[in-house]
This record gives sequence, C-alpha cells and structure tokens, in this order.
Amino acid sequence: MSKVFTYQKTDKLKSRKQTQHLFSTGQAINVFPIRLIYTIEPLSNITENLPTTRLLQAGVGAPSRTFRKAVQRNRVKRLLREAYRLEKPSFLSHAALDNKRVNLFFLYTDALVLSQIEIQGKLKEALSILATKLNKA
Repeated sequence: MSKVFTYQKTDKLKSRKQTQHLFSTGQAINVFPIRLIYTIEPLSNITENLPTTRLLQAGVGAPSRTFRKAVQRNRVKRLLREAYRLEKPSFLSHAALDNKRVNLFFLYTDALVLSQIEIQGKLKEALSILATKLNKA
C-alpha cells in the first residue's frame, strides 16, 4: 500500500526546458491559496524517447517575495509536496491520461501558511478540476 503514495525523483518536474514551456504556454487553475499551472501535450508531439519520459510530472514553489526566509519557503514547499503525494493516486484514478503528457506546477499564493489538512483539501479541489478538464479533452 505504501508504494501507491510516492513522489519519486522521476515524478518531479526538473527539466528547465519543460518548466519554461510550462510557464510560457501553460494554463492556470486558481483555488486560493494554490495556483495550479499545467500543460497537456499529446504523446505524438513529444520528441524525447518514451521509456524515460514520464506522463505526469509535478513541481512546487513558494514566492520569495512573500516568504522572505528560506525556512518558511521550504516549509510551504514541503507541505505542498506532501499534499500532492497523498492526492496523486486519486487524481490518477479519475483522470484520463492515455496518450497525454501532463506537467503540473503548484504555487502557493497566500502570505499565511495554512495547515496540512487545509492545503491538502485545496490541492484536491484543484486536481479534481484538472481531472474533469482532462476527461473532456
């Protein structure tokens, strides 16, 4: 059961090229205090080799303008990663990811840090909105 709730290195959005593409052409879903930026690409458009390409990758961020101290930023990012790790299996079961590559980036936009349960609820709401968009497309 513990293998289901993972957020491994291969699940993280690390490529600079993909991140720049995400922020330049991605669409956004706002569920205060979380802003979900995403791109959906068909697998036919991807020129990379398929065995190393992951169909779902995610990243998290907290603005340094809002959280001046790195300790605060790291705590917010840790909470976002944990919420995503716990909500990813239900998202994968509801979303139709066949022949699609999805990149996600979660930004925390509030100056006050909510509790883990509240962040997880907001992130679940944002992912459910994205799942309905994926099922329509």
